[in-house]
Amino acid sequence: MTTFIKSLLLTALAIAAIAIISPVALADDEPPHEYSSREELTKKFDENGDGRLDGDERRRLRDGIIKGDVAMPPAIRDRFRQDGGQETPENVTIHRDVVYGDAGERPLMLDLVLPKESSEQPRPLIVFIHGGGWRGGDKAGGVGRVLPFVASGNYAGASIGYRLSGEATWPAQIHDCKAAIRWLRANAEKYSIDPDRIGVWGSSAGGHLVNMLGCSGDVAELEGDCGSPDRSSRVTCVVSFCGPSDFLARKPVEGGRRPSAVDMLLGGAIEDNQELARRASPVTYVSKDDPPFLLVHGDADGTVPFEHAELLSEAQRKAGVDTTLVRIRGGGHGIGGQEVHKRVAAFFDNHLRDQDVEVSDEPIEYGQPKRGR
Repeated sequence: MTTFIKSLLLTALAIAAIAIISPVALADDEPPHEYSSREELTKKFDENGDGRLDGDERRRLRDGIIKGDVAMPPAIRDRFRQDGGQETPENVTIHRDVVYGDAGERPLMLDLVLPKESSEQPRPLIVFIHGGGWRGGDKAGGVGRVLPFVASGNYAGASIGYRLSGEATWPAQIHDCKAAIRWLRANAEKYSIDPDRIGVWGSSAGGHLVNMLGCSGDVAELEGDCGSPDRSSRVTCVVSFCGPSDFLARKPVEGGRRPSAVDMLLGGAIEDNQELARRASPVTYVSKDDPPFLLVHGDADGTVPFEHAELLSEAQRKAGVDTTLVRIRGGGHGIGGQEVHKRVAAFFDNHLRDQDVEVSDEPIEYGQPKRGR
């Protein structure tokens, strides 16, 4: 059974289960609502309004199941959390819940995704950081993002778990992510990873965290002290999907809803925490020695306005950073599709494998043919 067919069947099973167990609680960076029918659930995820769920919209539903945002029988949720609703390729091994540090007595964990076949040369690493408004989400959702890259035999992969805002406020989240990068670098030889070729990729809140990783490689106060503190947390390149860049921007995250996910991240209202909001904004730390960035953002995003990508891209260009901004025309808060995947793959091949391939900055029309997952 192909990965695509299996993914569709799992999602269809999930939708059927949802219809049976309604009402359904769902929270997509917003307070939970109850949905009494399958039609209302479909409407929630049907971003393009065509009355059905396409590939990207089904992916958002799968992500909601993995995060625990969609009420679901435990057996189905556990199946999705194993591999994000995807079949694990035979040539890939997944090491789950690998401890990379601790926060008090609480272990911090990541999932490692590695090719089974050994390589004479260490492989570059792609690290995914999940979204969820800094208050939800699960590292299991990132495994499916890196699987295709690892299955190619050209990369190793990882998906990082970090403390959410209900457990700890900023800067705990970036401390954890930097600790994970340091731990991966310290253990590179053990897992045949090239410690000098580490790319990071994240979406939404995860996009914010990879933006921070890329912009704050030399900022001591954001390092934290766990996860091999003697190693560097710098990364080689950054792919950010709809990631916040400036919490003091004219257009706020989540359209001004209060309390917002940013309020919860900061531990209080932005108005009362202006300096902390500035220090939590990636744009604050842009400098000429930052690694290359690929920013992908929908210009109809109602959660993280497109302005955030523009602000970060403009600051990077002024500083002399290699940055590429790809606009998704008509795209909302959810990135995917065949053309997007093509550009992400080209970007990583360029900067992690020294492949001379073009990464186009031409806008992508929302709704272009989707890549099966």
